[in-house]
Amino acid sequence: MFVLFQTGKALNWKWLFLFNAFCFFPFLLAAQLDFNTNCQLAYKNVLSLQFQKAEKVLCIEKTVNPANLTPVYLENYIDFLAAFIKEEQPLFEKFRKDQDKRFQILEQADQNSPYYHYFLGNLHIQSAILKTKFGEYRSAAIEFSQAYREYKENKKLFPDFLPQYAGIGLVHVLAGIVPDNYSWLLKLFGMEGDIQLGLAEISKVAEYPGNDESYNIFRLEALFYLSFIDVNLGKDTENAIHILRNFEKLNASFPEPSNPLFVFVKVAVLSKAHMNDEILSTLELYQANAVDFPFCYLDYLTGLAKLNQLDPSADRYFIRFLKNFNGRNYIKSAYQKLAWCFLLRGDFKKYQEYIKMPLDRGNIFIDGDKQAFREAQSKDIPNIFLLKARLLYDGGYADKALHELLDHSVKEIVKNNRDLLEYHYRLGRIYQESGDLIKALSYFERTIQEGSNLPFYFAANSALQSGLIYEQRKEFPNAEKYFRICLKLDYPEYKTSLDQKAKAGLQRVKKHLH
Repeated sequence: MFVLFQTGKALNWKWLFLFNAFCFFPFLLAAQLDFNTNCQLAYKNVLSLQFQKAEKVLCIEKTVNPANLTPVYLENYIDFLAAFIKEEQPLFEKFRKDQDKRFQILEQADQNSPYYHYFLGNLHIQSAILKTKFGEYRSAAIEFSQAYREYKENKKLFPDFLPQYAGIGLVHVLAGIVPDNYSWLLKLFGMEGDIQLGLAEISKVAEYPGNDESYNIFRLEALFYLSFIDVNLGKDTENAIHILRNFEKLNASFPEPSNPLFVFVKVAVLSKAHMNDEILSTLELYQANAVDFPFCYLDYLTGLAKLNQLDPSADRYFIRFLKNFNGRNYIKSAYQKLAWCFLLRGDFKKYQEYIKMPLDRGNIFIDGDKQAFREAQSKDIPNIFLLKARLLYDGGYADKALHELLDHSVKEIVKNNRDLLEYHYRLGRIYQESGDLIKALSYFERTIQEGSNLPFYFAANSALQSGLIYEQRKEFPNAEKYFRICLKLDYPEYKTSLDQKAKAGLQRVKKHLH
């Protein structure tokens, strides 16, 4: 309650109402969305994870231009990235609570601005992404549908407003890979899934050729989207590397060119291309400083890159990640990889000590954590020859991986049916990487025949990779056949990600089939 005193008496409520109206009503009338120079600088700092710098700029903007509500949107972006990267429940709850208030504030802004529905749509997208990460899938679907409605309305009012197409495209892509058991949600909320359309819409922003800085600044965000969609759904590495090179050119104009988010994206793309040496160079050159928001996952990625070289120093990066990260994902996987470090050294006691950790630490949301949990449950020690071949292949050291398998007899390597299945699968992957596609297809076919009724992912990924090879060779009916084989197989490991890639493959080849 506001009580003002005048000569010892409470000010008449009528005058109090007029006082409040005088102070606030003009502000509400003038509320605007101006993505001006200050906001552009703050936005760049946000994407560079320079949150303190961004907040200082936003404080100046709010002082100089108090009617501008764009800082409200950017403050929400800061909270979104903090919760997304650290994955801590209190940060998610703070984001949720503060975002409700921010919606109410932004809804008071000028509805004739192209940023009005665009900002509201982005707030819904950010909320949807976090709710997905924290396991609130139904609520996330509602947020996606609300984002879609905001974008559609904005597109109707301002069809030439470029930035909105990144958000529209992201919704189209994500709707295109929704698991079958959630497809009813798309119909319920009137969303359409189309991966190729979505990629084209995002590319429209990412490849903007003009000089309008108010548009050009959004290219980096669109390139983030494109990079991770291509890493997870793309058919080959060539396009991913093309996106990365565009990313590098644009990122140079940002306040902190080696910012952690860029390093994260670059490593993801290079991982798909199996360019492990460049991954290590990228991670080792990156030096976090005091004003950077901590990005502990980069320690996990460094450990993984070291492990792909069979480097025994990998363990210290996983240990540092586990010490500093209090989030939800990759905990089980990090303990598994730490156990592998000791297994590669021949220290079975330490392996057994660390492989037990995934049983009661971390969560089971992502495929890597699920696979680590299953290994911990099975109590089966990984086949050391196959493990080395897998790690070397992942790092792009195909020749070394091949020698790891061919320099030993099959009898020496293979101890059971699962080993034989993985042995054929690994040879298929290595020959695929080396460019010997005839041998690759032969080993993939053997894996499919031997493993279709077994609870392992080898047959499914063999089918997926066969589909990608046939797509590359423009043998589209065969590509469709193997993508469908991948989708129909039943197994627990990596099923979500493999199904998404197979669905994306079907969408790409369908236009060539009729």
